[in-house]
Amino acid sequence: MEGRKKIVVLDDNEVFAELIRASLEEEFDVVVGHNGLQGIALCLEGGVACVVTDIGMPDFDGLRLISELSRNPALSSIPVVVVTASHFNTVSRTEVAKHPQVRRMLSKMENIDKIAAEIRAVLAETAI
Repeated sequence: MEGRKKIVVLDDNEVFAELIRASLEEEFDVVVGHNGLQGIALCLEGGVACVVTDIGMPDFDGLRLISELSRNPALSSIPVVVVTASHFNTVSRTEVAKHPQVRRMLSKMENIDKIAAEIRAVLAETAI
């Protein structure tokens, strides 16, 4: 739909990705991918207002995705919300937070409505 912000959701847990999509699709165009490589491709299509990503994904994980986004001038300004289950145990929050486009780091243990509210807040903060 014209004029709606596009959100890219990346998670290898298809159920969680669909929960995020369902909680946001009334207001936004939500596209889902299941690894970082799909995420880069979706972002390169343009018009992305926000990326919501897991850290632990096969082949091309969320940390690599964030690094690739930050290296690409066309993608480096896209805000990122990290939502992960347990990967802050193995990947430090400091490592994730060093990327300026990471606006939130959330746990999948949070209520889905709270996660959606945080995504909306990031979109509101970056509205021009």
